[in-house]
Amino acid sequence: MMVNTSLAKIKIPAQGLYLCLGLVLLLSACQPPPRPFAAANKGDFSAIQLGARAGLIVAPVTGDIPKRVGVTLAEAMAAALRRREVTAGNAPGHRLSHQLRGEAVRLSDQRLAMTWRLFTPEDGETLTVAQEAEISAQAWQRGEAGLLARLASKGADAVDQQLRRRERGQGRRIAQAPVTMGPVDGVPGLGGRKLAAAMATALTDAGVPLADEPSDDGFILLGSMYFGPSGSGLRPELRQEIRVEMVWHLIRPDGREFGKVAQANTVPKGQLTDDWGHLARAIARAGAPGVRNLLLRDPG
Repeated sequence: MMVNTSLAKIKIPAQGLYLCLGLVLLLSACQPPPRPFAAANKGDFSAIQLGARAGLIVAPVTGDIPKRVGVTLAEAMAAALRRREVTAGNAPGHRLSHQLRGEAVRLSDQRLAMTWRLFTPEDGETLTVAQEAEISAQAWQRGEAGLLARLASKGADAVDQQLRRRERGQGRRIAQAPVTMGPVDGVPGLGGRKLAAAMATALTDAGVPLADEPSDDGFILLGSMYFGPSGSGLRPELRQEIRVEMVWHLIRPDGREFGKVAQANTVPKGQLTDDWGHLARAIARAGAPGVRNLLLRDPG
């Protein structure tokens, strides 16, 4: 079935045409005039103030430092702050961004003084961190990655701790508490150190902020490994597997235990005498999400 709707065949009486045109004009008069590209939201955002944690620009470090090294150190500092839940970068940013400025002073060939100052968008100084560090003159001039990473990590820890104290004083917590890795006991050979390093990497991948030193509102993570029999009915020397139990204790700085995460599995005996690299990574990857979930319960 086909329907033709050619306008040539439609006849409208003159009176009806006048009525239709009148309705069209009347409806047009009721509508607001078109405003191409007009803003959909008329709210006033001029009073909004971003906290330093939500928008921070790290400027190139100045002072007794080669220009290119100053840029690289600022980039390392921004990366270290991001690992501590600070939205930091090195681009120009926007007009509401806070700015962190670093200054280096060579006290001697082997000693450096670093000062980090935080400024509001209005250029008011709100935070100062002063630190000293032992350095190698050659490493400093070359801008060795390991040295710059160590300086950035130390500075980011201090800035993060001051921001947390300020947030706590305002009665709010907008970031997870930082975790400091403690020793891992009960692991044969060098496995304890490898397991602690693997857990630190896994926690970072899980979004948990780490600190080199315990902070007032942070936690210390301790590990304990236990071994049990596996393969019931067999003499110990005939058993090819062993049961491994791992317990991670989340401790407050005053020594109180906040909570713990327990893991258990059966592994071949041979893995306990190897270099522990693969097993340490497997244990850490499985345990890190539990630690993170435990931290999310912290009321601050």
